[in-house]
Amino acid sequence: MEIKDLEINKMIVHILDNNLEIPVLSEVEHPLDDDIEEFLEKHILRVFTDGSLRPARFNDGENIIKDIIVNHNLNTFVEDTKRLSEILFDIIKINVDIPPADVIFSIFTYEDRRYFSIFKMNYRNSYIHNVDQIEEKVVNSIVKQRTSLPNENQKIDECILIDLTTLDIKLIEKEYEINGEKIYYLSRLFLKCNSKRSEKEKVKILNKTTKNFLENNYEGDFVKVGQAKKAVAKSLEENDRIDIESVAKDVFKSDLDMKKEYMSIIEKEGLDETNFEVSEKIKRQNFRKQKIVTDTGIEIKVPIEFFDDKERIEFVNNTDGTISIVLKQIGNVKNK
Repeated sequence: MEIKDLEINKMIVHILDNNLEIPVLSEVEHPLDDDIEEFLEKHILRVFTDGSLRPARFNDGENIIKDIIVNHNLNTFVEDTKRLSEILFDIIKINVDIPPADVIFSIFTYEDRRYFSIFKMNYRNSYIHNVDQIEEKVVNSIVKQRTSLPNENQKIDECILIDLTTLDIKLIEKEYEINGEKIYYLSRLFLKCNSKRSEKEKVKILNKTTKNFLENNYEGDFVKVGQAKKAVAKSLEENDRIDIESVAKDVFKSDLDMKKEYMSIIEKEGLDETNFEVSEKIKRQNFRKQKIVTDTGIEIKVPIEFFDDKERIEFVNNTDGTISIVLKQIGNVKNK
């Protein structure tokens, strides 16, 4: 991963372990050597391209977290992060389902914008070797390490990025059970902000709702599902966005009643944005190919641009009720 236009200005680590009575708070900033900078930079860049990142804004009204961020300066960084850690620890301590973590606070500049970040590094199990001497004999053993952090190549479960100019928030968060209800505690209890669905969530709703709607209304017509995915790919190619109105128009043509019903169900499923951007990673994962699985166990991944192209692939309905799939213009076949 290429690191560019990124500079870390401040960093500190606090320990928020709900097995302890109080948080363990650093009194000084973390030194920034090459290894630590690379570790944090890779995590920062990975987060910016994560499809699970949710946009958010602070709610109106009194908000101590917002006040700390608005009034911060480089000289108060240590004290500000200690106060933020105490507030977060109070939430973690009384809600046992929220995992303990080391929390990395940083101020960094990326693509000419300055951010305040909170990376909650939830503990993971790992194994290390241990060397003992028993009765004057060396004994090597494997021991479990219960407070390992995600390495630079692993995804972080929870983090917060705050643009210090606009106060726009981006966060990755998880639901945990609190008072019998699963909630996103970072946005609701800690930041007190209003978060929207991530790219990943929106695309998941779109794909699932479209597939179910077409299968229910077109008697399991798998070709129709492929056509819908192709319509999404077309929207992305033309506008770099998913325009669901345009997709519905392409799929349902002149059937206005079907289009209206489809758009209504999309809204009921919680997708209130009908025109939104997605990252290149999301495009590649969801709208490049359509997977077809037959009842005989055959799987075919078809490039989405080949759907509806009978010069490339053809679906033939046989008189006995079976379907034949004819692949055309194939110059070479490889085993993988």
